[in-house]
Amino acid sequence: MNVKKTIWIPLALGIMLGLMDFVSWIGDFTIPLGPYGATGPQEIFITLSAALGGPLGLSITCLLHELGNYYFDLNSLLSPEQMSSTGRLYSIADFSAHIVAALAVAYCYKFLHQRTKKVYVLFGGWILIVVIYYSLLVPLQFFLIGFVIDLPPLSVLFRSFLPEFLVVTIITILIWAALPLRYHRPLWYEAKQKPYRSGEVQDE
Repeated sequence: MNVKKTIWIPLALGIMLGLMDFVSWIGDFTIPLGPYGATGPQEIFITLSAALGGPLGLSITCLLHELGNYYFDLNSLLSPEQMSSTGRLYSIADFSAHIVAALAVAYCYKFLHQRTKKVYVLFGGWILIVVIYYSLLVPLQFFLIGFVIDLPPLSVLFRSFLPEFLVVTIITILIWAALPLRYHRPLWYEAKQKPYRSGEVQDE
């Protein structure tokens, strides 16, 4: 295994997507959801970082995500006194929830990519992976962040995340479709080469 390559590439990817996540907090960039309000693009960066960058990439992206959330979202909602206590605990809880959910994305995508030859199967599998991501993320946020602040019931949280889930699924599918097949490969481990045929996922 080329250890150096499987470290510096996920590292660079995690930093790049993490910085995009961080900047989206600074610019308060949102995606309109019609009558459902709006959502940020942050989960798009996290899921892609997890799929392509593995544990290292997602850890960096999640860290930058929480820094952006802490300094440019929580900071506008909490007092300085609350930031030093509640804000920090909130960020630690949210970071932990994102790490676990993103790790599931990394290993599920690795499993999917290694066993999938058809692109349409990869896309279908990716939808399932995003379902798994939110199925872990929302309950973990509910239980972990619930120790820090009061949250709505879990069923209400799931309903509130549904529009965001649809947006993340659609946009990430469009990104996968736009990327050449060779860029679908996870970059955090060395995969065995296999013959390439048009319309199939290729490991390089």
